[in-house]
Amino acid sequence: MQITTIIPDVISDEIGIWSIPDDILNKVLIRLKPGDLIRAAATCHHIRTLAASIMPCMKLKLFPHQEAAVEWMLRREQNPEPLAHPLCKNFCTEDGFPFFINVSSGEIFTGIAPTINDFCGGMFCDEPGLGKTVTALSLILKTHGTLAEPPRGVDIKWCTHKPDKKYGYYEFNTSNCSNNLSESKRLMGKNVVKEDPCSSELSHNGDSVPSTRSSRKRGRLVDPGLSPVNMHVSSEKSPESCNPHPTPATQVLKVTKNLKSVRKNLMDAYSKDSVGSKRKRGTASELSETWVQCDACRKWRRLSDGTVLDSTTAWFCSMNADAARKTCTASEESWDFKTKITYLPGFYKKDALPGNEQNVSFFANILKDNISLINSETKKALLWLAQLPLRKHLEMESVGLTRPVLDARATTGKGARPYFKLFQAFGLVRKIEQGVTRWYYPSMLDDLAFDSAALGIALEKPLDLVRLYLSRATLIVVPANLIDHWTTQIQRHVSSDTLNVYAWGDHKRPPAHILAWDYDIVITTFSRLSAEWGPSKKSVLKQIHWFRVILDEGHTLGSSLALTNKLQMAVSLVASNRWILTGTPTPNTPTSQVAHLHPMLKFLHEEAYGENYHSWESGIHRPFEAQMEEGRIRLVELLRRSMISARKADLKNIPPCIKRITFVDFSEGHAKSYNELVVTIRRNILMADWNDPSHVESLLNPKQWKFRTTTIRNVRLSCCVAGHIKVAEAGHDIQETMDELMQGGLDPSSEEYQSIRFALLNGTDCIRCRDWCRLPVITPCRHLLCHDCVALDSEKCIECGNNYEMQSPETRARPENPNPKWPVPKDLIELQPSYKQDDWDPDWQSTTSSKVAYLIDKLRSLREANMKHVHSTNITIGAGPATTSSYQDDDNLQTRLPQTLPDKVIIFSQFLEHIHVIEQQLTIAGITYAGMYSPMPLGTKVCNVTHI
Repeated sequence: MQITTIIPDVISDEIGIWSIPDDILNKVLIRLKPGDLIRAAATCHHIRTLAASIMPCMKLKLFPHQEAAVEWMLRREQNPEPLAHPLCKNFCTEDGFPFFINVSSGEIFTGIAPTINDFCGGMFCDEPGLGKTVTALSLILKTHGTLAEPPRGVDIKWCTHKPDKKYGYYEFNTSNCSNNLSESKRLMGKNVVKEDPCSSELSHNGDSVPSTRSSRKRGRLVDPGLSPVNMHVSSEKSPESCNPHPTPATQVLKVTKNLKSVRKNLMDAYSKDSVGSKRKRGTASELSETWVQCDACRKWRRLSDGTVLDSTTAWFCSMNADAARKTCTASEESWDFKTKITYLPGFYKKDALPGNEQNVSFFANILKDNISLINSETKKALLWLAQLPLRKHLEMESVGLTRPVLDARATTGKGARPYFKLFQAFGLVRKIEQGVTRWYYPSMLDDLAFDSAALGIALEKPLDLVRLYLSRATLIVVPANLIDHWTTQIQRHVSSDTLNVYAWGDHKRPPAHILAWDYDIVITTFSRLSAEWGPSKKSVLKQIHWFRVILDEGHTLGSSLALTNKLQMAVSLVASNRWILTGTPTPNTPTSQVAHLHPMLKFLHEEAYGENYHSWESGIHRPFEAQMEEGRIRLVELLRRSMISARKADLKNIPPCIKRITFVDFSEGHAKSYNELVVTIRRNILMADWNDPSHVESLLNPKQWKFRTTTIRNVRLSCCVAGHIKVAEAGHDIQETMDELMQGGLDPSSEEYQSIRFALLNGTDCIRCRDWCRLPVITPCRHLLCHDCVALDSEKCIECGNNYEMQSPETRARPENPNPKWPVPKDLIELQPSYKQDDWDPDWQSTTSSKVAYLIDKLRSLREANMKHVHSTNITIGAGPATTSSYQDDDNLQTRLPQTLPDKVIIFSQFLEHIHVIEQQLTIAGITYAGMYSPMPLGTKVCNVTHI
């Protein structure tokens, strides 16, 4: 343990912070908000030491194993050091020349030893019940307000989403960053920004920096006359309003209008687009307005007087000074279309030079937003529009212009060409005159012309720019049934007004910048994660650079070794830190292999094995499965570096679990029910080629592990609840058995025929030992025997000595048994009807349970003891000194109440059927209880806990 004290720079008799005892300092630090605690810890080494064990705004004290986990997780989220490549071994020649060999690929390296970059995050694998949720919340609070830093080299743009602080985003070209990504993994947020982006220390020179993120999709439009068209058109829309620096991110529209004009919808030519405004006083009858377009909802807003607009950064409705239109759900304002337009995106003043930089950005944004519409025909149309000569512009302004090749006739409805939408988004007006499509300038333009030169420049720009919003939020992905668990834990254990939480469990799609900037925790489900993946989907989850991503029950990524939508979406998320929370890293199945760890390593972006499947296969998977020591050593080193796990047995501060096993005798009815199930299982194994594990339908066959698991569950359940086997559907097989006996000479009209049929359907006494047998075995000689008797001899009938028809293992292998081990009675086995063994079916009206009977007896004894204790306590209270008022009597009773509460019992069962029987018997016995199990609504659970 590290012990520190505060030592003042100048020793004096004055009183200062060094005079405050540590227990007082600790009480002060506990009450600080997360940001204040970080600032206090930065003052000196001693306070930093005290603050290390404090979880801000947590209503409870963590256990030592939880504090250790938080400390380890915080270290994992720090800037990691490069690691030696785990598959590279160093060698040296006789003359002292060092070199390295990758034992997986065989590559030889000289010079500097190969290294890998460690990832930020890991696997948090405490056993169930040790408080992983609370530990994760403590980690979130310890880093509350920390902003993830984007890859080095990208330009961060800050905008005022809210007045209290600035919010940032960055953009990059996905096609130019694969090299940087493979070298340093910088995109995945290895660094974090601790400083407030509002501070003066964060400054940006505004230089354009090459982008550093990789992508499979890229689009570019070039002149086919100059170079071949090489464009891969993606059906996925790119993030909205993505444009490179220093071109403007905000689209602005300025108009001059008469104050007496009636406002109408703005720009019919824009289809659904509208505007918003900033006013500048002109003459007494006119004013100048500025309208800005929201980067999220694409609506236009009119800015208020005096608003300063930075057109180089993004603008959102939340930045609007008009309180009525501060959200994207607010309707657009109207504008009088019949007034002069002095400025319009995509157009330039005729006395100015074309190729305006803002117009280039405007066209590029529209192309990116509609990239799915760009095909070969659209490319030709766009290039035609970009190369229009001056005389064609004059025609478009006056009489309209027709596309000479494609627009000979007008097309409407479903046949409308994709580029129509692009032209209209550019501001052009489409009219149909005598069945011919003509394109016009918008009316009321004040000396403006379409900027074809800017469109030509925009067509040469890549269309795969991506915008990522820097976030302080943690994305938590959980199974659907755990959303209530997380929200409840936050409400119960975290101080109110500390965390802004958004639970996304429906099909609504919140804006990306709202999720990134307005919330500290975003909770969603694995099903939503799968639904967000797709080549044509523009998921908001992939438009955010998360500070942290946590997958609760993250082992579900490895439940399937196939490349699922869930896994692909999880891997594609951009985050600074990645965590998997699970108590069971691999599935609990007989076929569970180390291969189930690889999908989780892939999500964590583990460089050596997670992102290189060949290295995983040759370095760990195959050697481990072959029980080679090198595979085990590499796996242990990997897990020791990236995983932490606490076990209840290793925690000294948790009292040991005292287990007392009580053997309860079966009641008569319960024993009969249990024995019937056991005999059924033994009979099925016996009839599978006489206990041969090679038989494909035998429970002993390794491939039948699912059926075997169900059978074991049924046996365990039958120990708790009496029930019966569903054999009513065996009538068809029984009739086939009777038909075979008829071929052997059995008269269908005889009494023997009816008795055998009744015995096979309902059970009978064994003809040899006289024990009752629910599923008797019928021999070819028509004797009904129990399982124990027929198993005594596999070659002849134990009753009459009649020999069975034997099948030797030397004969040709059968489809149902490819590798027979011993001779089997073929005619005996084939004669038996197949009884369907379904799930254990308790008879709720008449079921019995030996365990429940024992439990009820114990609870009655406990209730009598509680009543005696309460009675003696009441006598003690009544014998005390008299009180002055009934109110004080109530207070006295309340103070004593916690010491006189009766003992309570928690009854647990893994089987819902068992719980139902317990509830039924508790109700009959008049014992008060409250249930808590799934499926049960959260409100009912809360009421039951309050009740108990």
